[in-house]
Amino acid sequence: MDIIYIKKQTKPGNSAVFRYVVPAVGIKTSEGTRLIPHPYGTESTTFDSLEETIEQVHRAGYDAEYDTQHYPLPMRQNRLPTKKSKASGLGIVNDAIPSLHHQLKDSSPSVISTAAWALGELRDTSAIPGLIHALSNEDAAVRKNSAEALAKIGRPSLSALQAALKDKHWLVRHSALQAMIDMVHIQPELVVELLPNALPLLKDESWLVRSQSATVFGEAAKVFQALEK
Repeated sequence: MDIIYIKKQTKPGNSAVFRYVVPAVGIKTSEGTRLIPHPYGTESTTFDSLEETIEQVHRAGYDAEYDTQHYPLPMRQNRLPTKKSKASGLGIVNDAIPSLHHQLKDSSPSVISTAAWALGELRDTSAIPGLIHALSNEDAAVRKNSAEALAKIGRPSLSALQAALKDKHWLVRHSALQAMIDMVHIQPELVVELLPNALPLLKDESWLVRSQSATVFGEAAKVFQALEK
């Protein structure tokens, strides 16, 4: 994962006020180091608070680091093996579902992304409409975690994904295809029902959707071939 390093400096003309600077990204190539303009400016951009800086770095799809502290982009988290939860414990977890639904409407992409991941772990079918809506979010982590959550929910999400594959917004189509890729590795038998809807997207007007669609069929081919051996 690429990391953006945040620097702290005093504000010009007022040494008592600090601001946070996000530098441009240096990419090493065979021809030397090439400066890539940062998404928020030509070479750098500044913010007034560390929280806002980390938030915006995450929105650009990068991990952040400040003063040796790492702030990772909300990503898929590996599920650790645990003993079977007691009924009371699971009940408390389920009590959080209404709040997690509310978090899907939060102004922070980091909050939305983590809520989507949690709802996927809970296999919460009532979260499907909110997760489908999140597929059009401009934040990459939100879209990715929402797509994976839908894949984990499985069969109850199929009809919503079928509709999403025909959505007018290219981001929604692209994210629905990502959900299919995730589903290939979780419940491949369900992907068969979605493949006919994905087939037309190989000729989609968006090259990103066309590419993602090709990935779906390639991943599906690998998994189905392995299952037949």
